[in-house]
Amino acid sequence: MYDKLLDHIRQNVPATSIKKQIIEEYFTPKLFEKKEHFLKQGYICKFAGFVIEGCYRNYILSTEGKEVNTGFGFENWWLGDVSSFVNQTPTLINTQFLEDTTLLTITAKNHLDLLEKSQCFREYTNKLRSTATTASVLKLSGLSESASTRYKVLLEKYPKIQQRISQKQIASFLQITPEALCRLRKSEIP
Repeated sequence: MYDKLLDHIRQNVPATSIKKQIIEEYFTPKLFEKKEHFLKQGYICKFAGFVIEGCYRNYILSTEGKEVNTGFGFENWWLGDVSSFVNQTPTLINTQFLEDTTLLTITAKNHLDLLEKSQCFREYTNKLRSTATTASVLKLSGLSESASTRYKVLLEKYPKIQQRISQKQIASFLQITPEALCRLRKSEIP
Protein backbone atom coordinates (compact mmCIF):
# COMPACT_ATOMS: atom_id res chain seq x y z
CA MET A 1 0.00 0.00 0.00
CA TYR A 2 2.74 2.46 0.97
CA ASP A 3 4.68 1.46 -2.15
CA LYS A 4 2.08 3.13 -4.38
CA LEU A 5 2.74 6.49 -2.72
CA LEU A 6 6.50 5.93 -2.83
CA ASP A 7 6.27 5.11 -6.55
CA HIS A 8 4.23 8.28 -7.14
CA ILE A 9 6.80 10.38 -5.29
CA ARG A 10 9.62 8.78 -7.30
CA GLN A 11 7.80 9.43 -10.58
CA ASN A 12 7.53 13.12 -9.71
CA VAL A 13 10.91 13.54 -8.01
CA PRO A 14 13.17 10.95 -9.70
CA ALA A 15 16.27 11.46 -7.53
CA THR A 16 14.27 10.85 -4.38
CA SER A 17 15.80 9.59 -1.18
CA ILE A 18 12.59 9.26 0.85
CA LYS A 19 12.30 5.95 2.68
CA LYS A 20 9.27 3.72 3.16
CA GLN A 21 9.67 3.96 6.94
CA ILE A 22 9.13 7.72 6.79
CA ILE A 23 5.94 7.26 4.77
CA GLU A 24 4.71 4.63 7.23
CA GLU A 25 5.49 6.95 10.15
CA TYR A 26 3.54 9.93 8.80
CA PHE A 27 0.67 8.36 6.83
CA THR A 28 -2.25 6.26 8.07
CA PRO A 29 -4.28 3.90 5.87
CA LYS A 30 -8.04 4.45 5.98
CA LEU A 31 -10.94 2.73 4.25
CA PHE A 32 -14.04 4.64 3.15
CA GLU A 33 -17.30 3.25 1.87
CA LYS A 34 -19.09 4.29 -1.29
CA LYS A 35 -21.18 7.45 -0.68
CA GLU A 36 -19.20 8.35 2.46
CA HIS A 37 -17.85 11.91 2.63
CA PHE A 38 -14.23 12.88 3.14
CA LEU A 39 -15.05 16.60 3.24
CA LYS A 40 -18.20 18.58 3.82
CA GLN A 41 -18.69 22.25 3.11
CA GLY A 42 -18.26 24.38 6.24
CA TYR A 43 -15.94 21.92 8.00
CA ILE A 44 -12.16 22.11 8.31
CA CYS A 45 -10.06 19.73 6.20
CA LYS A 46 -8.11 17.87 8.89
CA PHE A 47 -6.51 15.32 6.57
CA ALA A 48 -5.10 15.11 3.07
CA GLY A 49 -5.38 11.74 1.37
CA PHE A 50 -3.60 9.83 -1.36
CA VAL A 51 -5.88 7.43 -3.23
CA ILE A 52 -4.57 3.86 -3.25
CA GLU A 53 -7.75 2.38 -4.70
CA GLY A 54 -11.16 3.86 -5.52
CA CYS A 55 -12.55 7.14 -6.80
CA TYR A 56 -14.31 10.25 -5.58
CA ARG A 57 -16.05 13.39 -6.71
CA ASN A 58 -15.72 16.98 -5.58
CA TYR A 59 -18.87 19.06 -5.66
CA ILE A 60 -20.31 22.35 -4.52
CA LEU A 61 -23.87 23.29 -3.68
CA SER A 62 -25.50 25.83 -5.99
CA THR A 63 -27.59 28.67 -4.55
CA GLU A 64 -30.62 26.46 -5.25
CA GLY A 65 -29.05 23.64 -3.18
CA LYS A 66 -28.24 21.52 -6.24
CA GLU A 67 -25.04 19.45 -6.22
CA VAL A 68 -22.67 20.51 -9.02
CA ASN A 69 -19.65 18.28 -9.62
CA THR A 70 -16.38 20.14 -9.99
CA GLY A 71 -14.06 17.18 -10.48
CA PHE A 72 -13.30 13.51 -10.04
CA GLY A 73 -10.27 11.73 -8.63
CA PHE A 74 -8.88 8.24 -9.05
CA GLU A 75 -5.94 6.10 -7.99
CA ASN A 76 -2.68 8.00 -7.45
CA TRP A 77 -4.54 11.26 -6.88
CA TRP A 78 -4.54 13.44 -3.80
CA LEU A 79 -7.70 14.73 -2.20
CA GLY A 80 -8.45 17.46 0.28
CA ASP A 81 -8.90 21.20 0.19
CA VAL A 82 -5.40 22.72 0.24
CA SER A 83 -6.55 26.09 1.55
CA SER A 84 -8.63 24.55 4.35
CA PHE A 85 -5.90 22.01 5.18
CA VAL A 86 -3.03 24.50 5.35
CA ASN A 87 -4.92 27.40 6.97
CA GLN A 88 -7.31 25.25 9.04
CA THR A 89 -10.32 27.22 7.79
CA PRO A 90 -13.72 25.88 6.68
CA THR A 91 -13.84 24.33 3.22
CA LEU A 92 -16.22 25.37 0.46
CA ILE A 93 -16.21 21.96 -1.23
CA ASN A 94 -17.63 18.52 -0.58
CA THR A 95 -15.79 15.30 -1.38
CA GLN A 96 -17.74 12.05 -1.65
CA PHE A 97 -16.52 8.56 -2.55
CA LEU A 98 -18.11 6.95 -5.60
CA GLU A 99 -16.58 3.55 -4.82
CA ASP A 100 -15.22 1.88 -1.71
CA THR A 101 -11.89 3.67 -1.42
CA THR A 102 -8.56 3.11 0.33
CA LEU A 103 -6.48 6.17 1.22
CA LEU A 104 -3.22 6.95 2.89
CA THR A 105 -4.04 9.99 5.03
CA ILE A 106 -1.84 12.57 6.68
CA THR A 107 -2.78 15.18 9.28
CA ALA A 108 -1.91 18.85 8.86
CA LYS A 109 0.63 18.60 11.70
CA ASN A 110 2.29 15.50 10.23
CA HIS A 111 2.33 17.18 6.82
CA LEU A 112 4.18 20.20 8.22
CA ASP A 113 6.59 17.96 10.14
CA LEU A 114 7.31 15.88 7.02
CA LEU A 115 7.88 19.02 4.94
CA GLU A 116 10.48 20.14 7.50
CA LYS A 117 12.10 16.72 7.72
CA SER A 118 12.26 15.77 4.04
CA GLN A 119 13.63 17.89 1.19
CA CYS A 120 12.30 15.28 -1.22
CA PHE A 121 8.76 15.56 0.15
CA ARG A 122 8.99 19.38 -0.13
CA GLU A 123 9.99 19.07 -3.80
CA TYR A 124 7.20 16.57 -4.40
CA THR A 125 4.60 18.81 -2.75
CA ASN A 126 5.79 21.84 -4.73
CA LYS A 127 5.54 19.89 -7.98
CA LEU A 128 2.01 18.74 -7.13
CA ARG A 129 0.94 22.31 -6.34
CA SER A 130 2.37 23.54 -9.62
CA THR A 131 0.56 20.77 -11.52
CA ALA A 132 -2.70 21.52 -9.68
CA THR A 133 -2.44 25.22 -10.51
CA THR A 134 -1.93 24.45 -14.20
CA ALA A 135 -4.88 22.04 -14.16
CA SER A 136 -7.10 24.70 -12.55
CA VAL A 137 -6.22 27.23 -15.24
CA LEU A 138 -6.95 24.69 -18.00
CA LYS A 139 -10.24 23.75 -16.35
CA LEU A 140 -11.32 27.39 -16.14
CA SER A 141 -10.37 28.02 -19.76
CA GLY A 142 -12.45 24.99 -20.77
CA LEU A 143 -15.62 26.42 -19.24
CA SER A 144 -16.16 28.54 -22.34
CA GLU A 145 -16.10 25.44 -24.57
CA SER A 146 -19.23 23.64 -25.75
CA ALA A 147 -20.56 20.66 -23.81
CA SER A 148 -19.51 18.44 -26.72
CA THR A 149 -15.92 19.69 -26.55
CA ARG A 150 -15.80 19.40 -22.74
CA TYR A 151 -17.10 15.82 -23.03
CA LYS A 152 -14.48 14.88 -25.65
CA VAL A 153 -11.70 16.35 -23.49
CA LEU A 154 -13.01 14.45 -20.46
CA LEU A 155 -13.00 11.15 -22.38
CA GLU A 156 -9.52 11.79 -23.76
CA LYS A 157 -8.18 12.56 -20.31
CA TYR A 158 -10.02 9.70 -18.56
CA PRO A 159 -10.82 7.00 -21.15
CA LYS A 160 -12.37 4.63 -18.57
CA ILE A 161 -14.45 7.23 -16.75
CA GLN A 162 -17.73 5.90 -18.16
CA GLN A 163 -17.07 2.51 -16.56
CA ARG A 164 -16.55 4.05 -13.11
CA ILE A 165 -18.65 7.22 -12.92
CA SER A 166 -22.41 7.34 -13.48
CA GLN A 167 -23.84 9.33 -16.39
CA LYS A 168 -25.69 11.50 -13.87
CA GLN A 169 -22.39 12.47 -12.21
CA ILE A 170 -20.66 13.09 -15.55
CA ALA A 171 -23.60 15.25 -16.70
CA SER A 172 -23.36 17.29 -13.50
CA PHE A 173 -19.66 17.85 -14.14
CA LEU A 174 -20.37 18.96 -17.71
CA GLN A 175 -23.21 21.16 -16.39
CA ILE A 176 -25.79 19.57 -18.64
CA THR A 177 -28.76 17.30 -17.95
CA PRO A 178 -28.40 13.50 -18.08
CA GLU A 179 -30.76 13.56 -21.09
CA ALA A 180 -28.51 16.04 -22.90
CA LEU A 181 -25.52 13.81 -22.14
CA CYS A 182 -27.40 10.82 -23.58
CA ARG A 183 -28.05 12.75 -26.81
CA LEU A 184 -24.44 13.90 -26.88
CA ARG A 185 -23.17 10.34 -26.46
CA LYS A 186 -25.41 9.12 -29.29
CA SER A 187 -24.19 11.87 -31.60
CA GLU A 188 -20.54 11.01 -30.79
CA ILE A 189 -20.90 7.35 -31.80
CA PRO A 190 -19.45 6.85 -35.32
